[in-house]
Amino acid sequence: MLARPSAHDADGSALATTSTAFDNNKGAVMSKKTSLWASDGLFDHSDIVSLGNFTYVHTLKSAEVAPPQQTASSSTPTVSEFLNGAISEYVLGGTPDGMRPFLVDGHQLTLHNSLNGATAHTWITAENQVLITYAGTTRGENLLIDPLSTAGGLLSDLQILGQQVSSAQHQSLDFAHQVIEAAAKQGYGTQDIFVTGHSLGGISAEYVAQQTGLGGISFEASGIPRDLHAVGQGGNFVNVVTLGDPVANYSSDIRGEQPFAPSFVSQAEGGGSLPHYGSLFLIGAQADQQDLAEAAAKVGHLFSGDNGGQVTPVDAALHPVSVTAGLAEAVRLIAEFHLPAAEYTNLGVTPTGGFLDTLPAHIGTAHGPVLMVGNYSVAELQAFAETHATFG
Repeated sequence: MLARPSAHDADGSALATTSTAFDNNKGAVMSKKTSLWASDGLFDHSDIVSLGNFTYVHTLKSAEVAPPQQTASSSTPTVSEFLNGAISEYVLGGTPDGMRPFLVDGHQLTLHNSLNGATAHTWITAENQVLITYAGTTRGENLLIDPLSTAGGLLSDLQILGQQVSSAQHQSLDFAHQVIEAAAKQGYGTQDIFVTGHSLGGISAEYVAQQTGLGGISFEASGIPRDLHAVGQGGNFVNVVTLGDPVANYSSDIRGEQPFAPSFVSQAEGGGSLPHYGSLFLIGAQADQQDLAEAAAKVGHLFSGDNGGQVTPVDAALHPVSVTAGLAEAVRLIAEFHLPAAEYTNLGVTPTGGFLDTLPAHIGTAHGPVLMVGNYSVAELQAFAETHATFG
């Protein structure tokens, strides 16, 4: 095996940082408490709220809460690198700032299949680690030159809606194995290979991590089918989910999108039939999750997550107004909370690499606390969620 190249730091040093969680809208600082989840399921500030395996009690305080300091050296890319890498897939020729292509025989190792929407690029980060970035459904600006890929991605989305592993996920896994093999020849072990993506790309990253044990972060990915025989255990993978986003909340381990989504079971109790792989990092505002719950209740006449994703046309015919209203509300919620603005704002990440400064980083709506966690590693992000409220 070849010796791994020496790491080079993008800014010359790794500085410890301190950040604060605050809510610009309410001025409330929130504390976290470990307890059983509330039985009434209401999303309001007076109740204990359970979302996945996170339980919070909201209190007003006059002082801000300071998160743990970042360690001087991180064993993973930062949250900023994961997010900028994931969103670069929406930009023509997008190159995440501070990264360079991972080359094999002089060419960047990439994946592209227009028939199922599976697309990915590989990069070397500032920490001299390998990052695989998987593309979302629309592929953003790439839609202009490859509309067929978007159509293929939509077909994969339908498979995911039916609680199946999509063809895009399977091919993304095959590609990851190719990257692992090629990286090994250049001196990189699996502990230095990571995955990320947004939307469909995040779902692919989540599935690849489940099947291989690679670490990473997904953004706005749905839950995926459980696999008791998978290699991954989930301890090195985080799913960033915005409250109110119908795509990311389509799962069994977050309360809010039922009955459209499968029945809720907390991660502490196993996560149910369609959980997120790894841990959850919830951002945004509870009020938006309540809007999602109301829309899901209406659309539930059309589709029940507990029947394996089968459409029930009879119920839809009996409740046309309710279903139509619910679908319209779901479209609005996707437009507001599935797009990148929420992640950039709530995570305190600065879009880098000029192409991200306008489109797409500012598309969408952000509510809730601003968490300055952009320089955190995967482990530090998980530790922050264990001790601080991450949504408002």
